[in-house]
Amino acid sequence: MDALFFKPFVEGTLRTLRVQCNLEAKHEKPFIKGKAPQPQFDIAAVIGVTSSAFNGTITICFPEAVFLQLMSNMLGEKQTEITKDLEDGAAELLNIIFGQAKIVLTGQGYTVEKAIPTVIRGTNLKTSHSADHPVIVLPFKTSAGEFDIEIVTERKSL
Repeated sequence: MDALFFKPFVEGTLRTLRVQCNLEAKHEKPFIKGKAPQPQFDIAAVIGVTSSAFNGTITICFPEAVFLQLMSNMLGEKQTEITKDLEDGAAELLNIIFGQAKIVLTGQGYTVEKAIPTVIRGTNLKTSHSADHPVIVLPFKTSAGEFDIEIVTERKSL
């Protein structure tokens, strides 16, 4: 994938956190998963994406403390535990980020559609992708802590 494909996800994330969570984030240097130690997380949202040229997934991964701070900011009241209702916030953030990115990607000529997000929750989780393609990790740093977005795409055969 062209580097221009990933930039709208970075910009969409920064804007979403600023608007929805009243929180500034800093984008760190992207890397290919496996080339650096893999961070652990406690909650993630995953969506499948498709276009005429590729299929893939986008995953947003949060440590519990970071997620709770984002949700506290977003909802305007302190959140102290990840409840079933609060889980939906991970999917909602990913939906908003994808929507922001899709606007830019459409302007670049990509026709990208997504599936309904799935939320995964546990303790000290790690992601694993079935594709034999590189997973691009977009790391972010906030005053609440760090989190990642992982993007993996596979070109369709013509």
